[in-house]
Amino acid sequence: MHTNSNLPLNEDDKLINHVDLYEVFNNMAEGCYYLNSKMEFVFINKAAEAMIEKPKEELMGICMWNALPNYINTDIYFYYNKAYNDQKIQSFEAMTEYSHIAYEIKVIPDQNGILAIFSDISEKKVQEEEQRYYEKLKIIGEMAAGVAHEIRNPLTTVKGFLQLGLQNKTFESYSQIFELMIDEINRVNTIITEFLDIAKKKPNKLEECNLNKIINTIYPLLETRALKEDKMIIRELNDIPNIMIDQNEIRQLLLNMVNNSLDAMGVRKIVSIHTYVEDDKIVMSIKDEGSGIPPDIIERISTPFVTSKENGTGLGLAICFAIAKRNNATIDFTSSEEGTIFNIRFSR
Repeated sequence: MHTNSNLPLNEDDKLINHVDLYEVFNNMAEGCYYLNSKMEFVFINKAAEAMIEKPKEELMGICMWNALPNYINTDIYFYYNKAYNDQKIQSFEAMTEYSHIAYEIKVIPDQNGILAIFSDISEKKVQEEEQRYYEKLKIIGEMAAGVAHEIRNPLTTVKGFLQLGLQNKTFESYSQIFELMIDEINRVNTIITEFLDIAKKKPNKLEECNLNKIINTIYPLLETRALKEDKMIIRELNDIPNIMIDQNEIRQLLLNMVNNSLDAMGVRKIVSIHTYVEDDKIVMSIKDEGSGIPPDIIERISTPFVTSKENGTGLGLAICFAIAKRNNATIDFTSSEEGTIFNIRFSR
């Protein structure tokens, strides 16, 4: 028997459709809620309740601007009202005032109010920021590669004549000046080499290796410096699987990071090197007891030439981030007045 789709729905059909729609919205992965014309909460789904971090019992029937006053005079306040007043869908991105998470928000209006649907895009933002960072490194690296040859040739010539001058007794009284100039030329060459390290796109030689082995191999060198400065380096190495990495690059990364940690600390302080497995990642964690990263540079520490050291080039950490990228790893960190922890997370 065929039914006429144009026939009006009976009360049971309406109830079924209402329940189905309620379940769909309530179980959506995205957060959503409906505000009436007075901007009062009429419906809040499970995801939105978790994102707002307030039980819906405290919100239902309450004007959003009274329940969440921090949103007044923000983009959310502007676009919600614009959507309802203009009766046009509004899409925008905003940082929540309470949980401080980035969301992509779509506001769908009707005559009775607005439906707000929002998705967490914090991970997307992190990926975009990383992409912008590596694009900057790429540009810097290309510039370095382009000028390195042109700079090194005249520097080599100048250095050669200075070395000849040191052997000439006529210039014996200027030997200290000549040596200082040679040291500065070597410093320039080092900076150029570091620039080129940032520019590299691929590791030289990937091979199966264990991070613990690299740490143990390089430990005597690190310990020598630490003991000389009345500091200490301790190892907390757990059983971890082998991974595909460029050993020489990881040695350089470890040297740079531990030396940075030692530079940041006073005497009788400790640097800890810790390895473990977390969330299917192999983690090498480097913790120091320094005074922490200065707040004015903490967001830019991976950017070339940003440094808190008086005589630093600001390339060490930039190189570490580039090495990590080439070796299928990421770097995250936490810092406070009690010290800094860098976590290098390698994918298997």
